[in-house]
Amino acid sequence: CLVGSLAGCAHEEGIVLSEKDMPPAQTLYERLTADPAPGKTLTGILHVTATVPGGRYTFKIATAARKPDCLRMEDLSVIGLPDFMLTASGTEVRLFLPRTGEFLVGNETSEHVLRIFPPGVKPSDLVALLYGQPPALPHGVKSLKGSVDRNRFRLDVYAGGNWAQSLWVEPGTGRLSRLEVSDGNGRTAWSARMQDFTETGSPAVPGRIDIETEGMGRVRLSLRNAEAEFVDGDNDPDFFLLKPPPK
Repeated sequence: CLVGSLAGCAHEEGIVLSEKDMPPAQTLYERLTADPAPGKTLTGILHVTATVPGGRYTFKIATAARKPDCLRMEDLSVIGLPDFMLTASGTEVRLFLPRTGEFLVGNETSEHVLRIFPPGVKPSDLVALLYGQPPALPHGVKSLKGSVDRNRFRLDVYAGGNWAQSLWVEPGTGRLSRLEVSDGNGRTAWSARMQDFTETGSPAVPGRIDIETEGMGRVRLSLRNAEAEFVDGDNDPDFFLLKPPPK
């Protein structure tokens, strides 16, 4: 019985899908990128572990995200004043540093934004990941190539004729489990794995996201979002548009 059960486990681990099992690439991509809760905001407390050259750090961040590109974050990892508050709406990013009183307005490539996010990862990318989805492409999808990679569906996404992303999808659930994002020159800039999906009403979102960047300054982030919840959209027009503090 033991030998039989072990053999069964090995067979399950090594299961290989057939090409005929894969849905059309366009259909699969549209399912992956559709808004699962239109008009709602995804909230949660991110427990972050960051491993960077020379150290390992932990943070706790209150987060709210709304598709396609709205994000609000507030550091909760210290007693007293938070280290930062940040909002992103479209490509505009606003950052307030309560300890120094600095209020900065920029975009996704501004220096002060790059200090908070891993190399190559933009605020809008994090919005997509929190939803368990691939980052949106700035110039739209030009072509898709579908294939089977052992026990997962794989989508290679091209934009402007160049490789942009590779996505691995669980066949049973249709959920994104892994992705790689191009640096624009045909190499991988960063990758992410998603697991521990939790039901939050109707849609399911990942309870854990692991992000890893490539290159000399490799960064590894582990994000745990066990308290994720969809709530009705905030009526405050400035919720995702941080205002300067009163003088």
